[in-house]
Amino acid sequence: MKNLIRVLMSCVSLLASCAGAAPEPNAAPMPSAAPRPNIVFIMADDVGWGDFQCYNAAGKIPTPNIDRLAREGMRFTDAHTPAALCAPTRYAVATGNYTWRGRLPGGTWGWNQTPQFLPGQKTVGHLLQAAGYRTGLFGKLHFGGEFEKRADGGPDFAKPMKTGPVQWGFDYSWVLLGGHQAPPYFFFENNRIAGDSAKVERLEAGPRNGGVVPAAGPGLPDWDSRKVGESLVAKAIAFIDRDKTKPFYIHLSTDGAHGPYTPPDTLAGTPVKGASKMTPKTDMVFEVDVVAGKIVEALEKRGLIENTLIVVTSDNGGIPTPRDRAFGHDAVGGLRGSKSFIWEGGHRVPFVAQWKGRIPAGAVRGQLIGTHDIVPTFVELAGGAFEADQMLDGVSLAPVLLGERGDDRPVRQALLIQSSPGRDAFAERAPDVPRPAKGAPKITGQQRQAAANKAWNQIARKGAKSGSQGMAHALREGSWKLVLDIEGDKPAALYDLAADLGEQKNLIDDPAQAERVTHMEKLYRDIRASKRSTKVGP
Repeated sequence: MKNLIRVLMSCVSLLASCAGAAPEPNAAPMPSAAPRPNIVFIMADDVGWGDFQCYNAAGKIPTPNIDRLAREGMRFTDAHTPAALCAPTRYAVATGNYTWRGRLPGGTWGWNQTPQFLPGQKTVGHLLQAAGYRTGLFGKLHFGGEFEKRADGGPDFAKPMKTGPVQWGFDYSWVLLGGHQAPPYFFFENNRIAGDSAKVERLEAGPRNGGVVPAAGPGLPDWDSRKVGESLVAKAIAFIDRDKTKPFYIHLSTDGAHGPYTPPDTLAGTPVKGASKMTPKTDMVFEVDVVAGKIVEALEKRGLIENTLIVVTSDNGGIPTPRDRAFGHDAVGGLRGSKSFIWEGGHRVPFVAQWKGRIPAGAVRGQLIGTHDIVPTFVELAGGAFEADQMLDGVSLAPVLLGERGDDRPVRQALLIQSSPGRDAFAERAPDVPRPAKGAPKITGQQRQAAANKAWNQIARKGAKSGSQGMAHALREGSWKLVLDIEGDKPAALYDLAADLGEQKNLIDDPAQAERVTHMEKLYRDIRASKRSTKVGP
């Protein structure tokens, strides 16, 4: 692992040293005033920094479509999700805000729960609608949602959602409120169930129609988890074709590579199951590549590719497994940690952007960015308005994408990141939860997880400053990373990632770094206390 990290660090350093303010020699000059592009944002699920071959030459999963986007566009090597977990990141990339500015700092997970967006907070959908774009939302949400109630108090699926994608600024939506891994097991189209609400029943956990129902809950009897990816592609392409009078925005969250790992035999004619020659999980990473490829193919056939910005990234870090590593594949590319942890493997993600003729082909940038920076970036390129109470923590990457600003002029000076709730910096395991005594009623996996969460919350509340909100936090400033723990809500680790990408040398007790630690902790607390952390405007 250390050798791989050294190779990656060398490559990043070499590329960064070659990257200046000027575009690459083979790129056309980038004029300042760019035409308004169509925008396609694809966010994979649980795909790590080492899952795509353009990031990890030692990776074993074929990703020809993502690799092509990188060759023909720009690849970022220091991109991070604002949280090392799904739901909070999804709120952030929809608003341009840090996660704690929403209803719950750890994100809203329940599908029938008060939404994560607070009153007055606008999404990227709202902002691009105001700029004259058609907006489409596809795939997994984890934003919450509100329903009319039946007489028995349950959600009335026969009626449209009271609060859903329509209210969140999207002209069209084809969504799974909790993804393919959680109920309800059916799509919603424009706030309405896509199917016969009278046929909704309780689906029990287990195999179903060739796919899997991971946890019991409401669903339609024909639910098949294998068909989610192809459905998303078909609906997104239909949305492209729906109206030619306005530019469009597509916000698409894939089912790959989150469990249940049920890859389809084929997706729109392309074989998926078994394509990675490893595991169903790695086949699901390959499905992400196929989804991106099908969207690109559709844009090319319609003559739209040169006027479309395409961004592909992930919602958090990857999940390296012993089975995958037995095949020689490492989802985090040698980084420390994985999804949910504050270490780099938990939140450093691939981030690839292509806009033919506008983004310098083959460019690699070492700029520190957050995935929530997409919101001001898209608004600027769309000619939209910047409002003082919106996009509170994002910065526009437009000058970087257009080749006008190199790594010698960082667009972002600092970035905050949080772990999964309960994932402390130096406690890389779940808390102990006693198993039921012999003869006692068995508990379900969900009940056991609830008990584990309760145990973590009890630990988290011990924090003297109570500022951690039950999560480890990190502040990036330049190449430096300061990690704050949960229990003490105080600095626990300091790393210079330029020299130690693997986070092996903790400098927190180095006297030479004492001033830096004090400065970075103050910056962290200033940002946490702020009403906004970035300036208004592009």
